[in-house]
Amino acid sequence: MKRLVAIGLIVAMVALFAAIRIWDSTTDNSKKSTEAQTSKEEIAGLSVDIRTDSITEIIAELGYVPYGAISSQRIRLRNTTDKPLSLVEYQATCRCTWMELPRYPIDPDAWGEIELFFDSRGEFGSVGNYVEITTSNEECRIAVWMSAEVIN
Repeated sequence: MKRLVAIGLIVAMVALFAAIRIWDSTTDNSKKSTEAQTSKEEIAGLSVDIRTDSITEIIAELGYVPYGAISSQRIRLRNTTDKPLSLVEYQATCRCTWMELPRYPIDPDAWGEIELFFDSRGEFGSVGNYVEITTSNEECRIAVWMSAEVIN
């Protein structure tokens, strides 16, 4: 009986997370664009200008992460170009590191947000990963260096 209750709770949580994900994907992108343009001081996390004269390098230090935990870092990017910029895709050196990219183009002189995630399961000690983000402008290249210390 306890097993059935546990399975029922798991199914209910999965359904809830799926509903939240569907709701999030259908929300108005213009609202998210407006939220992303709020002042730099209002949001905690890293803030970086996207450069066209060189590679935009971001160093995300996640600090101590307990084994089995998922840690994240919010990174705000400002489009310093004169055209809207889309973050198309990313490639990470490890499956334990992934990103959520904005679903809308970042307007000139506006802010967009990415979320960097790290899953410490299967990792031990000092961990360093690299993520390369492809943009809609070939001159804008973004490199993210992530480091964490996995502890027991």
